[in-house]
Amino acid sequence: MESAKNERLIILREFTSGVKALLPILLGVIPFGLTTGIAVTQTHITPQDGFIMSILVYSGAALLVALQLIQANTPVVVTIISALMVNLRFLMYSISLSPYLKHLPQRWRALLAYLLSDQAYAVSISNFENHTVPQRGHWHFLGAALTMWVAWQGSLLIGMVVGISLPKDWSLDFTIPLTFLALAVPNIRDKATGTAALSAGVMTVLLNNMPYKTGTVIAAIVGIGLGVLVERSNSI
Repeated sequence: MESAKNERLIILREFTSGVKALLPILLGVIPFGLTTGIAVTQTHITPQDGFIMSILVYSGAALLVALQLIQANTPVVVTIISALMVNLRFLMYSISLSPYLKHLPQRWRALLAYLLSDQAYAVSISNFENHTVPQRGHWHFLGAALTMWVAWQGSLLIGMVVGISLPKDWSLDFTIPLTFLALAVPNIRDKATGTAALSAGVMTVLLNNMPYKTGTVIAAIVGIGLGVLVERSNSI
């Protein structure tokens, strides 16, 4: 009986530790979610569909890409490929987390895979690496990931409510590219990321007239490729 009580206390401590670790990051997440919610209302997608997309996709960047391409009547295949490319980083996150989660049942891994985000990964991987009992670290991960999910979906929903209430004659088409800029600029930290951002931006402008917004996909591929080349050349 005492052992079970101690185990529950440990689980609660791990979970709340994950929540507390994620809370400071919300200062940047909530404004992004609010802006993204407003951006949803500036497309021909209904707020209900936009919110369902957010729940299913659960990626701010991928959602913005999809919104922009859907607004431009881009074919479904191109839209899906573009969103998948934006989310390729989650493959690397998953590989990194796999050794710490492989002991969990399939249902646990499926839940944590869905809840995975940049922010939850950042606070959880450090905890896994420094945890004296990493087998319990998934509770910390769950606390951080759930906090992030609730904050993101909640701020997005509030943003959509605000966007719906704005006058119809207010043209806010700039919200999507502005949100992308706010998301991208803080991540330009070295020569490789700077090269990737600059080359992708230039290619996007040059290929702007390509049909079905495929220029955006090509620009992303070029940016990623050049960024990788620069990073490899720096490591030699």
